[in-house]
Amino acid sequence: MRKPAILNTSPTVRALLITALVNATGTGAFMSGSVLYFSNHLDVPADTVGVTLSVCALLTLFTTVPASLLLERFGVKRTLVFLHVFRAVGYSSYLLVDSAAPFIALTLVLTIADRLANPASQALLAAVLPAEQRVEIMAWRHSAGNVGIGLGSLIVAVAISLSPSLGYPLVMLLDGVSFLVAATLLVKIPSPEGPAAPKKGVELFTRRWPDLTYLAFTGISAFFLLSDALMTVALPLWVSERADVAVGMVGVLFLVNTVVTVVLQPRLSRGLTDAASAARALVQSGCVLAAGATAFLIGDLTTAWATSAALVVGATLLSVGEARFTAAGWWFSVELAPADKRPRFLAVYSLSATGERVVGPLFASFVVVRLGAAGWLAAVAVFVICAVTGRVFRHAVPQAHQEAEPQVPVRS
Repeated sequence: MRKPAILNTSPTVRALLITALVNATGTGAFMSGSVLYFSNHLDVPADTVGVTLSVCALLTLFTTVPASLLLERFGVKRTLVFLHVFRAVGYSSYLLVDSAAPFIALTLVLTIADRLANPASQALLAAVLPAEQRVEIMAWRHSAGNVGIGLGSLIVAVAISLSPSLGYPLVMLLDGVSFLVAATLLVKIPSPEGPAAPKKGVELFTRRWPDLTYLAFTGISAFFLLSDALMTVALPLWVSERADVAVGMVGVLFLVNTVVTVVLQPRLSRGLTDAASAARALVQSGCVLAAGATAFLIGDLTTAWATSAALVVGATLLSVGEARFTAAGWWFSVELAPADKRPRFLAVYSLSATGERVVGPLFASFVVVRLGAAGWLAAVAVFVICAVTGRVFRHAVPQAHQEAEPQVPVRS
């Protein structure tokens, strides 16, 4: 099969894709084995682990945006490389933790670093990729990341099954090494910044911040992202309560989500070239997500094989809708931001995902699962509103934000 033309590009793009794969492999290992490592290997109480993770995530709502000023002060690439090295040391340091207090302190600083790395990565990609290829290359990078997460999870599963005493420490070591390798690869990417030009603190705080349009898009994005809570929280809980559906169906649904994301994300990210096309993608995403929630509603009202079929259809639609929104989110979050202020704008946009992580599980468990059919109907209504609202942004990008940007050449 012929390799997609977008991948026949310069070393910059290949380095970005390999970095995403390596970084996500470590992340996948951490996601699949960290909680068990904390509770079993470190003897940190399970409730302490849960509360710590939740509180740290909540605190980043207040730390990410102020910390994003570091990206403008020291440069996006330089700061991102530092964050990778810092996290390489930090995650490896879990091997030295032996009580709750250092666990809480280390988790806090690493969570802050993780949240800042997200807008930093987006800002770097926006700076080094040409506008006409940016979304599609981001899509390939996203697919590579999902492959990496699956690979990391598989490595940990095999390691723990062979030797738990070695497998659990491997979780932290693999995550730390992945960040170190990613930092090394990032160093080789041409820097979008010119000679260092330090900015005064007052200037950093007084220059333009996101306007109402950008804040509105950030807010509506949080509602689109509720699809993640439906997939990761609502469906597992709902399936566990159904006697006529095998618990193993949860694994099937996650597999469907992974395959759709890896295979279709690049294709579903094509054609986003201006505000009108990106707004159409938002509308399409909202409609498909609503259709997916409707399939789950039908599954709630049926039994046995019909319910299982509805779950697979719903998971497929939900995954397609997520992928289409992800592409539109990339386009708007970058293009609605002035080029020289993207780090702070992208930090604000990242709050949509952080907010969803706080509110999403509550919506999924206390509304969707607890109310049954009425809860799924509420999810349908949310996504229909998202689809209708998406049209508002078809003229959202001011001409002042469309000035030419200096970019690192991507094609050889």
